[in-house]
Amino acid sequence: MIRASIAAALVASAMAWSPARAAPSPGQLADAMLHEMTQTTAVTLGSGPRVVDVFFDPNCPYCHELYEDLRPWIGSQGLRLRWIPVAVLARSSEGKAAAMLQAADPARALARNESEYGRNPRAGSGGGLVPATRVTPATREELARNLKVLHAAGAYFAFPMMVWRNPSGQARMFLGAPRDAAQLKAMLATVQ
Repeated sequence: MIRASIAAALVASAMAWSPARAAPSPGQLADAMLHEMTQTTAVTLGSGPRVVDVFFDPNCPYCHELYEDLRPWIGSQGLRLRWIPVAVLARSSEGKAAAMLQAADPARALARNESEYGRNPRAGSGGGLVPATRVTPATREELARNLKVLHAAGAYFAFPMMVWRNPSGQARMFLGAPRDAAQLKAMLATVQ
């Protein structure tokens, strides 16, 4: 079901490009997204000048895998991770994303979602947060803005999605979870 949702999103966003003009490169799409990052609402982990923006759905197994793989890197060498929730993969995604953003401590709520991933029967499948019973209009607007910025990626829309600038200032994008620790380390070495 998750793969079907991602595939549907890829097809829908690919159809938005006109065949009369060339589709933008991944770098151009990442640059467009980075210009809009001030419009997003994120859960920030770590501090420092080196920033990676991570779009994720609270129910995404690949996002969970990436969260676990990135934990040792939080704050390391000035690395700041901005986890930007969107709600598209499951019916409970909006409630879980809202529970995170509406929490007194969103970073703790994100950690609970991931530490209890697939193990909290009250949360259903996927992320371990129990969905919010009420999604405020402000939170619904934040999630809509996050999704709008994600849609700037066009045909490259998938979860998780990481976006950052390299030391030359070029925008970079990575879709999915890196295949192993070496690939993740190599990717993070390119973060400005």
